[in-house]
Parts: sequence; C-alpha cells; structure tokens
Amino acid sequence: MRKIVSCSVYLLVVLVLVATVAEAQDTRTYISYQSTVSTDTNGPLDLYAELNYNRSHTDAPIAVVMHGYSPASGNFDNVRANAQRLRDAGFFVISVAMRGRDGCDGVRDSGGVEIHDIYDAVEVVKARFPAYVDPTNVHITGYSGGGGNVMSALTKFPDYFRLGSAYFGMSDYGYDTLNGWYFNGAASSHRAQLRTDIGDPTSGNPAVVDRYMARASNLASRNNPYSEIHLFDNYNETTCPPVNHSSYRNNAVAAADAAGEFDNITVHVGGYGQYVDFNNNGINESNELQYWPHSFPSANQQHAAESWYLDRLLAGGIPQPVLNAADELYVAGYIKTTPFDLWLGDGQNAAAELAYSLSTDLKRFELNILTSDSSVTGELTVDVSDMAGEMVLARLNGLVLGYAETAGGDSVLEGFGDGDVFELVIPVLGDTDGDGLIDIGDLCAMAGNWGMSGGKAWYHGDFSGDGAVTLADLSILAAYWGWARDDGGSPVPEPASLALLAVGGAGLIFRRRVS
Repeated sequence: MRKIVSCSVYLLVVLVLVATVAEAQDTRTYISYQSTVSTDTNGPLDLYAELNYNRSHTDAPIAVVMHGYSPASGNFDNVRANAQRLRDAGFFVISVAMRGRDGCDGVRDSGGVEIHDIYDAVEVVKARFPAYVDPTNVHITGYSGGGGNVMSALTKFPDYFRLGSAYFGMSDYGYDTLNGWYFNGAASSHRAQLRTDIGDPTSGNPAVVDRYMARASNLASRNNPYSEIHLFDNYNETTCPPVNHSSYRNNAVAAADAAGEFDNITVHVGGYGQYVDFNNNGINESNELQYWPHSFPSANQQHAAESWYLDRLLAGGIPQPVLNAADELYVAGYIKTTPFDLWLGDGQNAAAELAYSLSTDLKRFELNILTSDSSVTGELTVDVSDMAGEMVLARLNGLVLGYAETAGGDSVLEGFGDGDVFELVIPVLGDTDGDGLIDIGDLCAMAGNWGMSGGKAWYHGDFSGDGAVTLADLSILAAYWGWARDDGGSPVPEPASLALLAVGGAGLIFRRRVS
C-alpha cells in the first residue's frame, strides 16, 4: 500500500510540474507593425496586435481573432479569453486591433481598407516568428463586427485562409435598403458611426451607395469556394440578423458554375434545445448546445461551434486554398490573391467584376465597373514568375503596350478601367502581335520595319535574328502562315541570340497610353 501511495504522489508531482512548465511557456505579448497600403503624415500607419502563443510549440497553425464593431479601446481585453482558448488548443493567435483603435494610427472605415490590416498582421507574424508558425495554415474568426471582418477578409483574400468562422457578423453594411445592417439591426450609435465611416445610405448620393457596395461581402461571397466557412448565429438574433449569413451563402450558391461548388459555406442557426452529440455519448452536454447569443462566446459556446472543425484544422486536414485558373470575381474595393491583385480607386469607393484566366503563356483580365462612377480605374499587379526568362508582350484592348523579357517578379498595369481587357502573352516566333495567330497582322508588323537593321528583334519582324528585316524573315513567316495558338507548341525554335529588353526582378510596369 505504501508503494502504491508513493507512486501516486510521484505521478501527481510529475503532472503538476508538467502543467507548470507548459503554463510557463504561454506567452502574451504585443507587436507593432506597419500598413502596406495606408499612410499618414508620418509615413505608413503604425498598427498593433496582441499575440498569444506557447513557446514550446513549433509549426503551429495561425488563428486570427477579430474584435467587435464599436469600441475604440479595450478590444484586446474583450477577446483575450477566446484567443487564449485557441492558444491552449495549439494555435499561434493574433488579435488584431483595427486602425483607429487601441493606439493604432489611421481612421476606421467600417469594412473598407481596414480589412487589409488583418493581412498585414499575419504576414508580419510569418516573417518574425517563422519557427513557431505554419505559414500555410491560417484561420480567422470574429464576433459581431469581427464576424463582418471575417466575411470581408474571406472575399478580399480568397485563397489565403484555410478556414473562416464568423459569429453574428454583418455581410452588408447598408447597400441593401431592406436588409443592409444600417436598415436592419444597427443601433442608433452604430448608424451614426456608419454615417461617419461610409456616409448616409439614405441620402441618395450615388457616391455613398458606391461605398456601401464596395463593402458588401455578401455580393463578393462567390469569390471563395476554397476556404471552409462556418457562419454562426441564432434564429432570434436581432443586432446582426441571420439574413447577413444566409445572403452570404445564397448569393454564392446562385453564382455557382456547378452544383455543390459552394458547399464549403455552412450556416449554423442556433437556438435553445439544439444539441449536437459531438462525442457520441448520447448525452446533451453544455458544450454541445448550438446557441450563440450576441456577445463574446463563453468557453462552452466557443467549443460548441469549434467542434465542427477544430480537430481537422489542427491536424492539417483542411486543405490550403488554391485559386481557380479561370473565374469571375466580385472586387469589393480590392482583392488580393496569390497570382494577382487589383486595387480599385481608393480601395473603398468602387466595385467591379473581374474575369480572369491564367496560364504560363497567357494571362488575361477583363474588368467591368459595377458602381455608378465608371471612370474609376484600378492598379492590377500580376505575378509573372512562371514567365521568367521569356519575352512577354503586354496588350491592352488589342493594342500592344510593350515587350520585355522578365526575370520574374510582377507586372503592373496602372489605369485599368471599365471595359478594359489586359493580356500578358508569351508570343511565339512569327506572332509579332501576340494574338495567338500568324496572319496578316504579323505581316503588317514586318512591312512596317522592312529593310531596317540595327538589332531589330523578332517581334518587329526580324525572325531570323540577323539584325535586319529582309526576305529571309518573310520566308519564315510564309512557312508558318496560319499557325494558331490552339495548335499547341511553337511553330519554330527560338534563336538563342534574340535581342530583348532585360528587366530585373521589379517586373514590368505598363501605363495606359493617353491619346
């Protein structure tokens, strides 16, 4: 008996020591970082986030926790319990204070450019804490206004988060005059803040309507069929009614190209007496009740929501999102993806539809402004690393802007406007205009430079690479007349000595020509 007691005491001591060491590894700290898109008189905005993580964990998935809508301060305190429960589950947790709050520079804007502060915070953590985090596994969650931020972030950064969970968030701040938050749920203080941040949606001012449209994540929800998305609210929620979540999912489903494309979005409507037996023990337990009143979730409420996905997320069972090679996107102010990003106007005053297709030899983008001011233009940045070492032709609305050999990096088009079609093409020898055909257009390009010498490149008609446009080049063109890109391959081998414009890693910058 004495030996059993001694062993028990020893085991208890060991468990206490283990728990003490684990607790000692728990870290709460703050970081300062800078906005990559906004400045004030002192330069880039200085922003802040609270970090909660365990120093004994490596390669931990990242969890972003977003605070509510109204408070100017105390936001870290409000979400700390929720953040630390995620830390204890195994996450490296970032609580982001939005601009204009908790000491951050800048002015709040209710779901506009401030959403980019979330992305900047995560990128800084990846850079500063590489030993602690898995940079590919990022989760975002938020409450009320933070739930709105989650839905916005999932549409502005559609291939960034493996999973997003929003509790009673708003997906429309006031674009819909019936169900927009301004008209349905927002308290008088909220409406006053919305008028300050965005404008009065009842004024009839088209510019104000445009700004609300540029924040409507329920219109942009079709951007993200990739992340696993969970939206939690109660059937009797009044501050942010369930229509915010149902419209987010319904609009995505309505835009689906195939049945089931948006099965990644699940709306959980809770209420008293609704339980899910996650542990299959046949007992209705308090941490299984599907009920989320409008507040920062308690431990039981958080558990009852996270049980839908947390274990799979921690185990890496939810895949990293990968953008479709071709699709149509709703750009609510701006959008940032791995292969390209587009910034419209000031980032919060315009919305557009962007159709794109991406391949290693052709990247095509077509823009249609949806808001009232069709004169708003954007800046399109395209990753051309998969075109490195190739001669790239840039064409806007059928007109060639320029040619260059890229070493990788980005191609930037400034002044991308309504109705524009922008293409980056790797043309083949003989296809001087890069339209995927060897035809009369290429003959005209050759004729315009006929007889010229002095290092003319093949895209001017010097197909032989001998430095002059002559009958030798005409013979090459004639041999491959009628070739089309759809035929596949290159009609002739490219000479090794092509005279091309070398461009460094900064990439290719093109600007609209002004007539």
